[in-house]
Amino acid sequence: MIVDGSQMIAHVAHALRDGGCTTLYVAVRDGHQRLELMNSLSHLTDVEFILDEDVERSAKAGLRSALRVCQGRGITRIQLAPCDVPWMEGDVFMRLREENRPVVMPRSEQLQPLLSLIEIDAVLAAMDRAKMRDSMKRILQSVPYCIVDFTDSDRFRNVNSQEDLEG
Repeated sequence: MIVDGSQMIAHVAHALRDGGCTTLYVAVRDGHQRLELMNSLSHLTDVEFILDEDVERSAKAGLRSALRVCQGRGITRIQLAPCDVPWMEGDVFMRLREENRPVVMPRSEQLQPLLSLIEIDAVLAAMDRAKMRDSMKRILQSVPYCIVDFTDSDRFRNVNSQEDLEG
């Protein structure tokens, strides 16, 4: 979806860069999605696409698959960021890095588990222990975590449809 003249993922990618993230790992479900997003992010360097290798097609399965690839590459800590928060700003990611816990979760009006800074080994172990229906929030809260509060909730606004852009 286009927001303020650019695809939402480009906004999030710039916020990650502004927040100090150097290499961006983008989880994609298939080669078609990868080609589409490569075009959207072609102006950025150090962007790697990780194809979902899980048979199950869900956000949680895709995340698990991407985390396993990152773990295999020796990456120990990673900032999660879904592409549907186009007003996110880099200072959020900088503040999360100030904490030293396996999971650092932001909260505005509510918890934002998919914007957590995580230790990959701890979260993958928690995902392996979790029940199939457990939410990511519940999984992330099953390992030592801390919450960082933010007062400005607009930048955490999630966009899933055209109507969400108007709200």
